[in-house]
Amino acid sequence: MTKKTGKRPSGRRATAAKKARATVTKDLADRTAQISALPSAEPSTSAEPSEEIIRLRAYFISERRRRFALPGTAESDWLEAKRQLFSEARR
Repeated sequence: MTKKTGKRPSGRRATAAKKARATVTKDLADRTAQISALPSAEPSTSAEPSEEIIRLRAYFISERRRRFALPGTAESDWLEAKRQLFSEARR
């Protein structure tokens, strides 16, 4: 017969989850830095952002929406990305 000590199970799973989260966070930070480094990511002299920049912004919006289980569609992500980019270009 074993005696229960009231101790919690080992924290191996929690540590692995923290490491996985840290890796994902680092990867996201790296991708964001790469996007910021793109020359086309800077506000251009044209009035409308390129389709590539809108697509990239929409991707990150959709990833955030899925992560937090927010309502929306790919079309709403595209429109939000376009709205954000136009807003940033006006600054």
